[in-house]
Amino acid sequence: MHTFYGIWVDHAHAFIIKTNKVAEMEIDEMRSDVEPHHHGGVHGDERLSLTDQNSHSERRHHQMKAFSKELIKRVEKGDELVIFGPGTAKHELKNVLEKNKALAAKLKGVETTDKLSEHEMKEFMKKFFKLPRN
Repeated sequence: MHTFYGIWVDHAHAFIIKTNKVAEMEIDEMRSDVEPHHHGGVHGDERLSLTDQNSHSERRHHQMKAFSKELIKRVEKGDELVIFGPGTAKHELKNVLEKNKALAAKLKGVETTDKLSEHEMKEFMKKFFKLPRN
């Protein structure tokens, strides 16, 4: 049976939505280990040196890459895929996914959305993949 996957993602976690042509859906949450971003080089009351900022950015990049690889393992058997969510995490995931040509061909879109409830994620999937609306 044809399987559609959606990944709503930000740097803290992701929701993996699996569905089929009759819109039977499963949603799983996956938490990430990606460190929070330090805005403006300030962490609490401390000022971070440029070296510390670069080290932190590099560490976050590697953490997001590892998180993306785990997400990709969960959806690689699907037939079609959409990535959605706020911010830049969806583009970081897309960049990792596109290194696998077979998976890149399954990617049907990258969409910007706000934080969504489970019901809103399901509705997004139905609309995006033109699935039956109950």
